[in-house]
This record gives sequence, C-alpha cells and structure tokens, in this order.
Amino acid sequence: MKIHRLQTCCILPLVLYQTSIISSLSLSSTNNKIRAISLDVTGTLLATKEPVIKSYHDAVIWARLPNPPSQDEMKQGFKVAFRERCIESPCFGGVGGIPGREWWRETVARVLHHAKPDGLYTEQEFDRYFRRVYQHFGSPAGYMVLEDAQDMLTALQQQSESTASDDNNNILLGITSNTPTRHMESVLPMLNSLHNHFSWFTCSQDVKHEKPSPEIFDAAYQQAKFWIPDLQKSQVLHIGDSYACDYCRAKRYGFQALMLDRSENPAVTAYVDWLEAPEYEGKSLEDLRENTITSLKEVVDLLLVD
Repeated sequence: MKIHRLQTCCILPLVLYQTSIISSLSLSSTNNKIRAISLDVTGTLLATKEPVIKSYHDAVIWARLPNPPSQDEMKQGFKVAFRERCIESPCFGGVGGIPGREWWRETVARVLHHAKPDGLYTEQEFDRYFRRVYQHFGSPAGYMVLEDAQDMLTALQQQSESTASDDNNNILLGITSNTPTRHMESVLPMLNSLHNHFSWFTCSQDVKHEKPSPEIFDAAYQQAKFWIPDLQKSQVLHIGDSYACDYCRAKRYGFQALMLDRSENPAVTAYVDWLEAPEYEGKSLEDLRENTITSLKEVVDLLLVD
C-alpha cells in the first residue's frame, strides 16, 4: 500500500475514510461549473499490464544476459536508477533536450548497474536487452486502460453525444501528465484509440516542466482555452493519483481537484515519492478527505447529476 503524508506526493491511507465526492466542488454554481477535466495518465487512466519489474526481468531472461540479476535485485536497481535519472535529467530528458529513447537507454543501463554492480555486459548484449524493454513498453502488451477510467470516458462520451447540439453541457477532456511524449503519440492511440476522448495533451517532456511545477498546469490551461476561450481556472477539474503532483498543485494553481486514491489497486504502483506537496489555501486533512475518490466512476455520478 502507498503511504501518504501531507508533505509528499505519496498517498495517504485513504481507505480509512473511503468517501465519495462531496459538495466542496461547486458544480452547481454558474461561475464554477465544470467545463473541462484535466487528467493524469499513469495510475489514473492507465497502468502497466504487469509489474514493471517483472517486464524488466523477463527481458533479461529473453536477452540471455550472462549472470542475470534476480527480480528482487532488479526491483532495487530500478528504484535507485529511476530516482537518479528523474532528478539529474528531469522530464525524461526534455529539460536537457535529450531524446526520450536515449533517456530511457541510460536509465535502463543504470537499472542493470545498480541491480548487478559486478555484472559486465557487452554493448551488443545490452543493446539486445534494452531494445526488448523499449519495445515492450511501446506495444499493447505494456499498458492497459483501467476499468473505471474506461467507464468514465464512455459515460462522458455518451453524454456528449446525447447533448451534441448544446456545447454548454459538454465537458472538454484533456491530459496533464508527467509522462513521456511517447504516451501521447503512441501509447494512448494504440489502446483502442483512447486519444480520441481528449482535446489537449500536455506532458512534461514537451513542456520541460513537470508536476508539481505550475508551468505544466499553465500550459494545460492555455491549451484548454483554445477550445473554450472564456474558460476560467475554477471551471477546470484536475484528477490524478498523486497528492503533491496532482491534488495540491492543481488547487494551488486555481483548478478544482480530486485526489484519486489508488492505494488498494494492485495494478498501480507509485515510483516518485520524493516531491514536496505545494501549499494551498485551506490545506488540511479534512479538505483532502472531502475531495478524495477511489474510483473514476464517482466522477460520472457527480457530473451527470441534474
């Protein structure tokens, strides 16, 4: 289970509260009516089909690396390497202008190094291994759409189709995510054309800023305003599974926000646990409890109520 403190982006043990959406979202107010929803990707809409570490280890076996690390060694190696790379080269290389594939190549090399410090692999061996890993996470075998996410998107699409003649009742959907560009351009489209549900795509690698930085939320807001020029920040609802990156920063920026508690979902694992949660007006455990959901189906229940 993910452990959550008010100061970090880990997730509080919100199963202690198990609340549904409450009235702190001013959806009935004319000025604050939700007109756009901003969504995180990994952990909110998508999850890997199997644990990341299993995929990395399966690739080691497939590539027939000599003296391969164990799955436990790979787990520790990934944890150390991923943190190192995220800190020294943020936004999957976007800040330094490093191509995404090269960022991942160095990261995977670090995973092997930390998993098996005495492991010596030729360039040919490593290239064979890395390509297998990179292919996996660029294929339909790498990711799946979470069930409640698909249900929410389908329900909102049906609502949009039923009110096609009234734009005022339709809700604009977009992506605001700390994911690589490849997710926007390849992963979402290959998952049953999931990209067709969204009108904007803001990812950290493109923006060169990552959540919880305000710049990525500003980029998302500006993209949303292309479609709705008079859109107010208070009319945007952001939903994600990170307390620091999604909930606190969205509220600080001026969006409405929901904290999606995935702590009981075995398919979702949080890897970034070192970020500080921004302050916002009214920050408290009570506010968090009142704006926490455990399923995106709860969003549908709220938004489609008359």
